[in-house]
Amino acid sequence: MAFRERDNFYVVTGCSGAGKSAIIEALKARGFLCVDEAGRTIVQEQVRVGGDGTPWQNRAKFRELLLSRYLYLFDQIKERKQPVFFDRGIPEILTFSRSLSIPAPEHHRAAARLYRYARTVFVTPPWPEIFKTDEERRHSYDDALAEYPLMLEAYRESAYQPIEVPRGPVSERVDFILQHVRAP
Repeated sequence: MAFRERDNFYVVTGCSGAGKSAIIEALKARGFLCVDEAGRTIVQEQVRVGGDGTPWQNRAKFRELLLSRYLYLFDQIKERKQPVFFDRGIPEILTFSRSLSIPAPEHHRAAARLYRYARTVFVTPPWPEIFKTDEERRHSYDDALAEYPLMLEAYRESAYQPIEVPRGPVSERVDFILQHVRAP
């Protein structure tokens, strides 16, 4: 099976409610191509159609929908030179399995091996002051905090180098990320 390596694809990940989406929106405003969070989109779609593929209804189905969407989004982006930023990435599927205390199926591990982003992954650390729940994010801050080390572990085991994005104003966080991005 052929690797799909995209060294201009950068993942912004981290603790839920730690400002990832705000960073992605600010990168969009600066003219960068960005890919929204797959999990949130899936939840919105499932709620809209009355489906049960959500993390609080059918976790196994959600996990498969999530993997499928990650692969689809990865393959849809044709840009090969300019930086592209993803709100979460394929190794998140391994995190989800770990949070359920079940082994990741081999096809999930294969996806993390074969679909490769830039080695540097930007991680937003837990930030309780800005965390909030909403219709798509129903888990608590404690749940998000418990998933955080599992996410770091999944990225490290998938041969990525997580770099923590310092807390601060969104513009400073974006500047930090852009200082670490490989220029085309």
